[in-house]
Amino acid sequence: MEYQLIDNKKLLIEICQEIETKSDWIGFDTEFIGERRYMPLLCLIQISSEIGLFIIDSLKIKNLEALSKILENPNILKITHAGSNDYHIFNQLFGTLPQNVIDVQIASGFVGDGYPSSFQKLVNKYLKVKLSKTQTVSDWQKRPISDKQIKYALNDVIHLYPLWSILKNKLEKNNRLSWVIEECAEFSQAEYYTHDFLSDILSNKIMGSLNMKERIFFIRLHLWRENEAKTLDLSREKVLPNKLIPIIVKVMKAGKKSLSNDRRIPDYIIKKNWEILNELYQKEIDSKEEEILSNIKIYPQISEKQNIAMDLINQVFKYICVKNKISGTLLMPRSDFNKMKDDINYVPSYLKKTWRKKILGEHVINWLENRGDLDMSIEKDEIKIKLR
Repeated sequence: MEYQLIDNKKLLIEICQEIETKSDWIGFDTEFIGERRYMPLLCLIQISSEIGLFIIDSLKIKNLEALSKILENPNILKITHAGSNDYHIFNQLFGTLPQNVIDVQIASGFVGDGYPSSFQKLVNKYLKVKLSKTQTVSDWQKRPISDKQIKYALNDVIHLYPLWSILKNKLEKNNRLSWVIEECAEFSQAEYYTHDFLSDILSNKIMGSLNMKERIFFIRLHLWRENEAKTLDLSREKVLPNKLIPIIVKVMKAGKKSLSNDRRIPDYIIKKNWEILNELYQKEIDSKEEEILSNIKIYPQISEKQNIAMDLINQVFKYICVKNKISGTLLMPRSDFNKMKDDINYVPSYLKKTWRKKILGEHVINWLENRGDLDMSIEKDEIKIKLR
């Protein structure tokens, strides 16, 4: 297949200007290395368009402002598959907020396909093309780029427009195109790329089993790990594996010897980090930390009846999704459902907006908002779910 390799800024600007004037859409994908790094290393960018196929060597071109401009151009449709990571990288590196985005993985979830569906599966189903995935874990940092890598990378974009054309027709027939546009509009919002790191720590369920000293130590460990990872450009797991943090917090009060003797904790962790661990544990709680601790929410144990009620709601959700041929994961991620089980007052705000409100209906949303009063009766030939 014919393509053009772009490995300098001047050529990138020229091609991007031509795309902006001659193409109404682009297929967009990236290849990056995220393992063992705090910030993913962007190695390659693939573009399909009305004027041709392009491979951008982002290891040689550091300034990608011209491409960011295309991503932010509302007059050019950007087509991706599972594009969240790609857009997150561009937002982290360049502050890019892409406009007019369609993700075919999301779109497929509205026409009866499972979500998330692999690109290989969707291309095979709708275009009758079998894609090889032999280069999935390829070394994209290596130069020169091999012919196999190039072919693999281009296959990730050349099928995007034909695939979207088919999915779009199916969506229009079912009056669901606007739903996909609404869902994909999330990529254009700055809030989508912000992450409340501290809030995640404070909402961790382990907090309910820790005393005050252990809670602040748990918080300090996470904050220290985050800073180390960022400073050294290492993954958080490389600095301190997530599974070890609760163990260290629980065992720390028994001292260094107990930590060293705990077979769950590798020796190098204690040898390398004992001084900082001890400092974080022994340090007095300051006023700022007291304020942080006051924001910890301890969830009460839910009753068996409430647990059953949530299981019923989950089955109702599944039934609604099957009936409407929509992926349940798109309707509500499992993580949010689990949060509703933990917090009786939590209802995701997005359930009352856009297509979800139409799918669920007012009565199901009312159940969710008042699920503490949900009751069930079993009669001769039916089961009734109602509010007391």
